[in-house]
Amino acid sequence: MSAGFSDQTLERLLGRHDFSIELLSGGVSCDTAKITWRNELSDGQDHSAVVKRALAQLRVPGRWEADVDRILAEADAIELFRRITPRNVPNLISRSDKDLAIALELAPDDMKDWRFSMLDGLVEPEVGRTLGKVLALWHTKTKGQELPERIVDGKKRLFDLRAGAFYGGMAKTWPNYGSLIRELSDELMDSRECAVHGDFSPKNVLHGPSGTWVLDFEVTHQGAPVFDLAYMAAHLNLKAIKLATNREAVAETLQNFLDAYQRHGGNLPSNLSAHAGVITAVRVVGISQVNYLDDAGKLEAIARAEALLNGAPVTIP
Repeated sequence: MSAGFSDQTLERLLGRHDFSIELLSGGVSCDTAKITWRNELSDGQDHSAVVKRALAQLRVPGRWEADVDRILAEADAIELFRRITPRNVPNLISRSDKDLAIALELAPDDMKDWRFSMLDGLVEPEVGRTLGKVLALWHTKTKGQELPERIVDGKKRLFDLRAGAFYGGMAKTWPNYGSLIRELSDELMDSRECAVHGDFSPKNVLHGPSGTWVLDFEVTHQGAPVFDLAYMAAHLNLKAIKLATNREAVAETLQNFLDAYQRHGGNLPSNLSAHAGVITAVRVVGISQVNYLDDAGKLEAIARAEALLNGAPVTIP
């Protein structure tokens, strides 16, 4: 057994083989591994997959728990979104409800973590255009549609991982904005507009010559589309602070994202900036802080979060 993946779990997901296991970064919320094997009984070829299993206690310094059933909601969301944008979502190979684990198609080697590519200085504004189109199609094509039960019932996951942890925490940390933040949190919990990814940020995007994929759907729920827009906007605002010499390219990326979203049928909510302000603040002084800003960058990010909460445009100045 390695990182929670027993032989029985892997067999139920992928069949009986001699597996090689390489642990991957699953972020704070999952055990994740690259699994490889040779199928001697059929084609004699090497095969590979990514296997994920959700953690009950997230990998953060404090207590932050979430329902592990979210891995099955992720499987439902992958199938839902892949039907809409098949080129931008990995294939779900299999799932084991018994083991609370899923197996996914492994990305091509040329696809890289978009977050790290940007932090390494490679900013490609066209990626923003692709992501804006993808997100608009997800939101518009699921609006008013019957959705999988786990996505419809996703408000507890939303509260545990976002509305409560992020918004609730920031309302206490910044009490002068407490009333506004609670109002924004109530919107997230009350809305049933469409399927919302819930973690739509650069760290969950793979990009390269082979294309662009979005990953990590465990917070997917039926809710307010503003959250996905604000999440990406907040993270690109933070990247612009870190990447001072590439600030214009990051600003273009965000503008492309917002323009493409509107071009493909999405609408930008009037409170987009306020939501982005909360998320920006959480990533600097809240429960889930980025690790790439120095002290000066953190001060700039705090000022930017306050400006967004006060109504400044979400586009990067």
